[in-house]
Amino acid sequence: MSEIDVAALLAKSSDPTCVLGAEDEILEVNRALADALGQSADSLRGQAFVSLLAPEDREAGRAALVAAGAVSLRARLGAAGDACLEVTWRLTPRLDGQRLCLGQPVIAAPQAIDPLLGQLARHVPGVIYQYRIRPDGSSHFPYVSARFEELFDLPAAAVRDDAASLFARAHPEDLPRIVESIDQAARALTPWHCRYRYCRPDGRVRWHEGNATLERQADGSLLCHGYITDITARHELEAALEEERLRLSNILEGTHAGAWEWDVVTGEMHVNARWAEMLGHALAELEPVSFATFEERVHPEDMAQVRRRLEAHFSGARDFYEVELRMHHRDGHWVWVLAHGKVFRWSEQGRPLMMAGIHQEIGDRKDAEAALKRLATTDPLTGLWNRRHFLQQLGQAFDRCQRYGRISSVILVDIDHFKRINDSHGHEAGDRVIQCTAEVLSAWCRHLDVPARIGGEEFALLLTDTDERGAHALAERIRHALQAMAVTYGDASLHLTASLGIAAMGVGDRHHEDCMRQADRALYAAKNGGRNRVEVASALPSGVGLEHP
Repeated sequence: MSEIDVAALLAKSSDPTCVLGAEDEILEVNRALADALGQSADSLRGQAFVSLLAPEDREAGRAALVAAGAVSLRARLGAAGDACLEVTWRLTPRLDGQRLCLGQPVIAAPQAIDPLLGQLARHVPGVIYQYRIRPDGSSHFPYVSARFEELFDLPAAAVRDDAASLFARAHPEDLPRIVESIDQAARALTPWHCRYRYCRPDGRVRWHEGNATLERQADGSLLCHGYITDITARHELEAALEEERLRLSNILEGTHAGAWEWDVVTGEMHVNARWAEMLGHALAELEPVSFATFEERVHPEDMAQVRRRLEAHFSGARDFYEVELRMHHRDGHWVWVLAHGKVFRWSEQGRPLMMAGIHQEIGDRKDAEAALKRLATTDPLTGLWNRRHFLQQLGQAFDRCQRYGRISSVILVDIDHFKRINDSHGHEAGDRVIQCTAEVLSAWCRHLDVPARIGGEEFALLLTDTDERGAHALAERIRHALQAMAVTYGDASLHLTASLGIAAMGVGDRHHEDCMRQADRALYAAKNGGRNRVEVASALPSGVGLEHP
């Protein structure tokens, strides 16, 4: 070996190593040997090698040095009675009058290890071990801590010379992966880590986790220092958590819900892809997501309600946060969303820290609700409000009148001689006349007024904040518009007139239907007076209009 090779070996080896001269004197030593003897390298140079050995082992040392070829020697370092380090020495053949002497400390049996290490190992839940892979591929455990038998149900002596009995109990499906993981770590000298199943003699299967660091030895063997523990309980918990995660994921997938988690303190949010998809975005386009990302997409009219519901939940007034809101879609329209969530982590002072929940798109439901509401509140032939909705609005107007003195008026409209149209031209012609009448009423109404069809050919208008004078002016315009209108049906051009009755609410009225009865009285007066005219209830003499024409 060249001088450079020897220097490199001495520097690299972590086992006691030295170079001997022609007289078996020490020429060079590495730090491991100097530290083991508690001397400096300079003080050791020139000493006879046998002088380093315990007195009882020196004779064996001299006999080994006589051999010119490679030889092994098991001898202790130090003075008599000092058994701090027993070493297997391997001496190379002489070359140019020199030979290399490589030591490999002999690991003591468990009962002979340092008492402090043994005591510590007894309090560790797993097994501390040394595992050596020999150059020929065989392996053994020079040292295992006291819990080895408890963990593996094998005596320590069974693996001290051969580890095959332990590997034989590895789960058959996991053994190839264990061997491959050891081979990979050995090739790269990287830390070893592996989870595997171990089959105990009683038939139970346990989950183990092993970790180790690896060192290549001078003789080509591989020494592993590691730790193995039973993780069965942890594995079962992780499996249960994974099953729960998959169940939750399937629920979210099945409900097509967007999931969110919110750090209330920092504002940071984590959302899934579906949350972003409901707004027309890919998740990457929105990241990083925060409460501001959510807030800026909520409809301005809905944000106050969102905050009220959050505060109600934070204060304990509501067990959950739940609100329906509109969020802005990337394409420009608004998406109806049901937000549902709950705080799952609170500070010691009772402040919310972390909150999680889901978003569900409810646009179809809102459309269905709107459709049902239209069916329940509108007339299907004309699209005007129906009688039920009209009376509800009339009741609210009556309440405003009684509380704030805000006067509203009612106009009742009845098509004159409508039966003649049905008898002469058929019900479809009659329906067309009704539809055209509804169009005229809608055209003359303000957005805050309530036009309704309350009977076959009878209509009603609720005029908000309008007295009898204003109602009369509008009624005349409507009457003239109806009189001037020609309804085309087939080859016929149908003309019609209408009678209109007006009544205004009074602060002294007892019920909102009082106004309807007064308007109905005025309507009958208009019909009794020759039709195609407008009558105001307050202008009628007592008793007029009480009889149906």
